[in-house]
Amino acid sequence: MSFRKHLKTYFSFSASERRSLIVLLTILLGVFVYPSLISNDNVPIGEQDVEKQQELDSLLIALTIESRFKVEDVRHQKLFPFDPNQIDSLDLLLLGFSPYVAKNLLAYKKSGGNIAYKADLKKIYGMTDDLYHELEPYVQIAPKMSSDEPKFKTKLKPFDLNKVDSLDLSNLGFSIFQANSILRYRKEFGQFRKKEELKKVYGIDSFDFKKYEKYILIELDDFETKTYLFPFDPNLISRNAWDSLGVKSSVVSRINNFLSKGGQFYKAHDLMRIYDFDSLKYVELEPYINIPQDPIVENIQVDLNNADSTQLISLPGIGPYFTTCILNYREKLGGFYSLYQMSDIKGIRKTQLDSLKSYLLVDINSLRFININKSSVDELSRHPYISYKEASDIVRLRKRKGPIVDIEILNKRKVFSKSTFERVRPYLILE
Repeated sequence: MSFRKHLKTYFSFSASERRSLIVLLTILLGVFVYPSLISNDNVPIGEQDVEKQQELDSLLIALTIESRFKVEDVRHQKLFPFDPNQIDSLDLLLLGFSPYVAKNLLAYKKSGGNIAYKADLKKIYGMTDDLYHELEPYVQIAPKMSSDEPKFKTKLKPFDLNKVDSLDLSNLGFSIFQANSILRYRKEFGQFRKKEELKKVYGIDSFDFKKYEKYILIELDDFETKTYLFPFDPNLISRNAWDSLGVKSSVVSRINNFLSKGGQFYKAHDLMRIYDFDSLKYVELEPYINIPQDPIVENIQVDLNNADSTQLISLPGIGPYFTTCILNYREKLGGFYSLYQMSDIKGIRKTQLDSLKSYLLVDINSLRFININKSSVDELSRHPYISYKEASDIVRLRKRKGPIVDIEILNKRKVFSKSTFERVRPYLILE
């Protein structure tokens, strides 16, 4: 294609494009010609532009000076001494705080924060160095209230920690949470024996203790006169008697809980098995501990697999709680083949079972057996010694190899671990 054709193709326009171009050229022409047509001055256009520009520059300079004067006037005339811990939002804005920084300062105070030093203002989010340096000479922080002075209207007065109720504690300045913690502590431990125990209460810190220390009254002498030593059987002694011996209330609660579940003290040193029993207190009480060595019940043997609840509950150390546990576990097992299977029950110790040997016998003829060739997975896994996986392995082996003819195959195929196989074997039969 020739150069002329290229040029013609490049500069060719459609009808709509040509119309648009004409309109654009008309507008441009009007912009340049119109000012000269409406001007009544004889001053040349170039000189008019210079003159108008000078007027505009003068106006801008005047506005700038006036604006700067107003800003400086606001800043310097509205600054005044203030306490950041007591000022309100309007005064903060007058001092030059932006709404954002003022809001942050008020939120900080509302959450319990305190501006103790001038420099603490820098901690407020959004505070700039320039604003801080402007305000710093005007900051006047009131002296902080002495730690000995209460921050509430009610005057502090002497009180007994073992007698005050929640209302009294609230009137003394304790928070609702602290008051409830004190009452819970008193309920659990019986009473406060010395002032320092207040620091052990959850929610009470050293500052709180120091504030109330000189007002706390605890009649320590009266408490000491109530404490005395006497011979006692720890299996039969009452809570009041434990208190008279000087044993902590929380420990007494654990002892009573232990006995209510069928536990028993067979010798004096068994008391040290109770959590938090004071070793020094034990040394003090040990000469007075008197546990009868004679049998508590008649030496009549009871069949563990056929005994009812009345017979079991009469055994030494087997109360209502363990009686129920034994009967439930016996049903799940299908009977006991050994006295020591009861040690599987949580809370029953082997040493306790040693003392029951003379009272119990085990009739293995009463066992309920499991037919491993006919029982389903669910029936097998219902036994405490057989897991669901082990039950599934037995049924799978039976389906692949046919009926099991020797129980030992379960051990050889490692269906059970060696220890589990020995435990479960007495319950398994082949037909």
